[in-house]
Amino acid sequence: MGSNDFSSGQARERLEPITTHAVNTVTELMHGAGPGRHLITAAVRTPGSEPVIAYTWFDISGEDPDVYWYCDIDEVLKVAKAIALAFILSAGSVVLGTSSITGAETVRAWTVDGRELKPLTADEVSQAFGAVLGIQPSAESDITYQTAYPLPSSAVA
Repeated sequence: MGSNDFSSGQARERLEPITTHAVNTVTELMHGAGPGRHLITAAVRTPGSEPVIAYTWFDISGEDPDVYWYCDIDEVLKVAKAIALAFILSAGSVVLGTSSITGAETVRAWTVDGRELKPLTADEVSQAFGAVLGIQPSAESDITYQTAYPLPSSAVA
């Protein structure tokens, strides 16, 4: 066996901190979202292959200490797996769409920077959506692009 070969136990030991970090990242994304209906979409892009995309809807109502969460844990775990892959490959993005309790529609986004999610500014989010969707942002749009909030860094080596 070469120096780059390792057992499944060693692989598990190396992946466990990354997976834990991804789960914590999704949890922090959800905590920062605030009341409303939300959609998290994680996308991992690698050269020469189809993107890996995972998403989950979740609802938050109430405020601390009476916050209620509604989500499909299996979908949340799929998003965490996609984010773990993005951390491993250092390639990907996360988008958080929100329909607030007032009816306002907002979009925030992060890009993978090593093993962290780097918040994008409102202008960067608007430009990215315009490039991907082929639309130009306008004052008449019902969607507000917001600067993403920073996430606590607990990146693993």
